[in-house]
This record gives sequence, structure tokens and C-alpha cells, in this order.
Amino acid sequence: MADLASIGAALGGLKTIWELAKNAQDAQLAMKISAEIGNIQGQLIDVQQQTLAIQQENQQLRGELQKLRSYKHHHSVMWRHRADGTEDGPFCPICVSEGREMPLTIVPGSGQTNDSWLLYCPRGHGQPGTPNRSLLPVPGPSYRVPKNLMPENYFYVPPQPDAG
Repeated sequence: MADLASIGAALGGLKTIWELAKNAQDAQLAMKISAEIGNIQGQLIDVQQQTLAIQQENQQLRGELQKLRSYKHHHSVMWRHRADGTEDGPFCPICVSEGREMPLTIVPGSGQTNDSWLLYCPRGHGQPGTPNRSLLPVPGPSYRVPKNLMPENYFYVPPQPDAG
């Protein structure tokens, strides 16, 4: 942040120059005035550098805010808005709130024959104090997302050819 003391010192230096200039009658006094002007210029450069740093931080924060605004929360998960008006996702709401974009995956071994997918975040978000956490099939919270919100083969992974 711009240092108000630097600005005050610069303004104080201008006042000193004004007083010196009113009484300037010899070379020694002119040198004092020149030195004071150099001091003020240095302080103003410092203020400019601080202002630039604030502007850069502001731009970075605005970018992060815009990124967060590009997400929408519905059906208990996060969806990213695409430029064409469609949605991409689902993404882990915990990860999105932490500034990461983590796609959710199918819970291993869960029956996926009904109208919704049972999904979880592969990063895992274990919650301290939750009893029997190790007995759960996934390392974090799970989410039920209607299948009709995603393309038909969204989770399809083609089989890999045998290397043998």
C-alpha cells in the first residue's frame, strides 16, 4: 500500500524547498535546495512503486474473483460456465472454493444404474473427528448428480489395448 508517511515527507520536503527558495542567496543554499529536491524525487519514486504493486495485486484479485464468478453451484456441486452458455462439470465445491478445479469422479463400486451418478473428489477431503472414516469407500464427501446434466458418455474411458 502507498506509504502515507512517504507522501507526507515529500510534501514536507516541498515546504522546506519553498522556504529555502525564498531565502536563497548563495551557492551553498542552492546545493541544499538541490539535495532536498533529490530526496523528494526518491520518495515519490518509492510511492510510485508502491502504487504499481497495489495495482498489480488488485488486478490479480480481480482475476481470481472473475474466475470464481464463472462457476455456479447447483445439485450440490460446482459447474463452470462456458462462453457458449453451456456448463462444464461437475467440479468439487470444496476445491473450487480453495481456488482449484477438480473434476468429480464416480465412486468405485457404486451402483450407477439409477437416474443419478454417485460422485466424489479424488483429492479427498477427510474431516477430522468423523468416526469410522476409514470404512468409507471414498476419501471424501460424495455427491449425487442427475445423469441428465452431463453428456451421455461423460465418464466413459475407452479400454486400453494390451501391450503384450
